[in-house]
Amino acid sequence: MAGIIAIIAGILLIVYAVQHDKKSDDSKWLKDWGFWVITGLILVCGIFSLNDSSPSSMFTVVMLLALLGLLYWRITDRSKKDLHGKKRVLHTLVTVLFALIWFFIYGPINAALQPDTTTTSSPASSEKETSHNNKYVRLDGEKIYYTSSKKYSLNQTDDSWSAATAKVNNVTAYKTEEGYTYGSKRGRKEVQGMLAINVTVKALKDIEVSMDNATVSIPNINEQHDIETKEDWDEIDKGISKTGTIYVPIYKLKNVNSIKSLRFKFDCQNQDTDDDIDNFDHTYDMTVNLN
Repeated sequence: MAGIIAIIAGILLIVYAVQHDKKSDDSKWLKDWGFWVITGLILVCGIFSLNDSSPSSMFTVVMLLALLGLLYWRITDRSKKDLHGKKRVLHTLVTVLFALIWFFIYGPINAALQPDTTTTSSPASSEKETSHNNKYVRLDGEKIYYTSSKKYSLNQTDDSWSAATAKVNNVTAYKTEEGYTYGSKRGRKEVQGMLAINVTVKALKDIEVSMDNATVSIPNINEQHDIETKEDWDEIDKGISKTGTIYVPIYKLKNVNSIKSLRFKFDCQNQDTDDDIDNFDHTYDMTVNLN
């Protein structure tokens, strides 16, 4: 809209100049370089702002047209000593005064005419944001948004090592939003899903848990991954139970029902130096069926 106003103004100016030259014997606007410079500026401004219909742009165009009109008034009167009985200095003063007024009011008026982007939003974006607020898990300072999830309650215990017991309490499968990427270990590769495995390790002796090096494989979708965890597992004293959630990114996940089973492996070390050397370390290798 702003561009159309400027183009129409330029065309009307040329039409007016043609009519003026037909009636005037001493001053020919169409032969004046100043006229074509002003007209050209108007038309160029119009072309470059054709797609801009904001109120602030229309205000700018109108003010610019007025300023160019004043400049041309001053230029075309350069050969005269006065205009309608007024000294030529009036042209300069009016033009300078107009430019100063525009300079001081442009900022506030332009800001007032700008749309309030901080308080307005489309219904679709508002609905999407509300959905995000209710559907995400937080990991490594990131919000991992998902579209659907399924939780499997298991309580599967492995007591194959005398120094500790391990139990998988539950597993939750998440279908992440399209285009989500995660993890430096995977080079920010795009993933389609995420597994959250809630685990409890109870120390029957002083142990050290190497959970950071744990792996999870998912046979039916042919994927194996390192895990991510929020908790600091490391050393667990005798008689202490530690519960935490480990997270596994998934490259290909059609839906949350696609995973039928998983294999969860992590290492532990016995810190009791008086214990049997054959009992020093242990690898938990748990096959978890998701029913």
